[in-house]
Amino acid sequence: MTTDERIDQKQVLDAVNGGLILFDLERRVVGWNAWMDTASGHSEAEARGKLLSEIFPGADLKRLVFAIQAALTSRSSTILTHALNPALLPLKTRSQRPLLHDITVSAVGTPPIKQCLVFVNDVTMATRRERYLRDRQNARYDAVVANAPDLIITVDRDGLVQFANPAALSQLGRAGGTLIGVAAKDLFQTKDQWHSVLQSAFNNSSAGHPIDLIAQRPDGTPSHLEASASLWASGANNFVTVILRDVNERRAISEALRKSETDARDAAVALSELNQTLEQRVEERTARMMQMEEELRQSQKMEAIGQLTGGIAHDFNNLLQGITGSLDLVKKRAMQGRFNEIDRFISGAMASANRASALTHRLLAFSRRQPLAPKPLEVNPLLTSMEELLRRTLGERVVFEMVTAGGLWLTKCDPNQLENAVLNLVINARDAMPDGGKLTVETGNSHLDNTYSTVHPEIEPGQYVCISVTDTGSGMSAATIEKAFEPFFTTKPIGTGTGLGLSMIYGFAKQSGGHAKIYSELGQGTTVKLYLPRFRGKIEQDELIPDLSEIYNAHTNETVLVVEDEFVVRELIVEVLKELGYSTLEADDGSAALKILDSKQRIDLVISDIGLPGLNGRQIIDAARETRPSLKVLFMTGYAENAAIAAGFLEPGMAMITKPFAMDALATRIRDMLGK
Repeated sequence: MTTDERIDQKQVLDAVNGGLILFDLERRVVGWNAWMDTASGHSEAEARGKLLSEIFPGADLKRLVFAIQAALTSRSSTILTHALNPALLPLKTRSQRPLLHDITVSAVGTPPIKQCLVFVNDVTMATRRERYLRDRQNARYDAVVANAPDLIITVDRDGLVQFANPAALSQLGRAGGTLIGVAAKDLFQTKDQWHSVLQSAFNNSSAGHPIDLIAQRPDGTPSHLEASASLWASGANNFVTVILRDVNERRAISEALRKSETDARDAAVALSELNQTLEQRVEERTARMMQMEEELRQSQKMEAIGQLTGGIAHDFNNLLQGITGSLDLVKKRAMQGRFNEIDRFISGAMASANRASALTHRLLAFSRRQPLAPKPLEVNPLLTSMEELLRRTLGERVVFEMVTAGGLWLTKCDPNQLENAVLNLVINARDAMPDGGKLTVETGNSHLDNTYSTVHPEIEPGQYVCISVTDTGSGMSAATIEKAFEPFFTTKPIGTGTGLGLSMIYGFAKQSGGHAKIYSELGQGTTVKLYLPRFRGKIEQDELIPDLSEIYNAHTNETVLVVEDEFVVRELIVEVLKELGYSTLEADDGSAALKILDSKQRIDLVISDIGLPGLNGRQIIDAARETRPSLKVLFMTGYAENAAIAAGFLEPGMAMITKPFAMDALATRIRDMLGK
């Protein structure tokens, strides 16, 4: 081979985006491209003529050497993947991290074989991307399983436990606090039923209904469970996941009811000749116990739906931030006469509003975890301010009257949620009067005594502010009233109602310590009364936030990095910063933010959302403070829980602001943090 031919061959090898190593019959290196120079830290001159064990002393090279020998002796081609062989060659990326790679070994030329070629393919980024997507997909499932009240266990074909969630560990755990590797049948007294559950699942033949099992608690007491199972596979292995629902309380109530009914019937038969009224008294007692069981079941159902809805609050607050922030800037631009810039902020607000569906809004109001902002409130002025809106909502065919009581007590609740509740009641009343009628909104002071509380045990006796909405519409039957506060119950045609309006009002009233009651008869109209507890304190004065134009502008070259995954929110914050004269940098996730923070770019303040895809806001700042220890940061959050734990979460130079916030409030906080 001529020198020119060798140079051409070397150039071809170096142009390949991957490692190329050429071996002779003695398995010594005779070719080594530039990619291998970088990844191994050894040049071609250092590697030429050496065995792999001499180039990478201490590395486990058995599989690779065997594949090279097979190629040289029998022309066998071999692929060694990172997934099955995580430690092949000790290679490094440009950032000196382990380089994950696959290796292909193949013979070169025609027999007799004198050389073989090893190709090293970098799969680092692909593996990390796959792992990140898999982890992200599993995170939500893991959170649900970890917090589920039901017991969840996974067993293999041998019936050994491979996974158990916290609820299962709590009820079934053994010494050492683990169930992994335990024979699942040993956890149950009803072993035949357990075997039936397992075999039905492995045979992929569902029983069609849950199977009752009796488990053995660590203290030896029995626990009654309902089991349902499903089969799934991982590679060549099959597993069964079993969900076990605790039915001890339900069984105890049912057993108590059966025993009570039996006792009542026996007593009635034995004493009927002596006391003709005893049978009636026993029947009343039995009916009361059945009513209590129904109330318990209803309370559990409403609590479950309330918990399910709380998780959407964060996303909704992000959308609300896009709306309120856009409107703040529209107002500002209008005051400045810069009308040509208004359209894009209105478009941003509309985009956020359209994504916040009516179902999300109503579910959030009903949720027990809703981040309410209760404060002392005068109800009369609030309702008076809504009068024009309510009249427009009702239309011309409905006569509207508002009657506000003099000397009305204060109450304490979230004013926004109260407005939503009244608006929902007025809309429901309007829909009940398609041909027109009269609607009255009335306020008054009300004292609910012990007699009322006995009939309605869900409310405490005391003094309440009462808001009533009365219409002359079609009215409701007793059966409809009984179900009216249930989520998703509606009497409206399909597609015209979600069934969440009244349940939202019920949830708001209960969270505020109050009560909601419906009075109605068919053809006689409806009155809905909302009772809110009397507040004996004083009205709080709202803190005055200076106008954006009154806030000091940035000093020379002050730069702020904004980290926010919601585009509309990020654009609004950047616009405010530019308005104040700051230089701005933007990042939509943790990786992009760290690239900027790792640079030499001047950064005086970071404004970051806490909840971000991948790295969260706190993790970003912890990493950045390793090289920028005095870096200041303003965290944004849509979770009320985050704001509540701010004292333990924040370090010096950190602050937190809760979404949604006014743009003026954000500007004031920025100036305060920068010490002006």
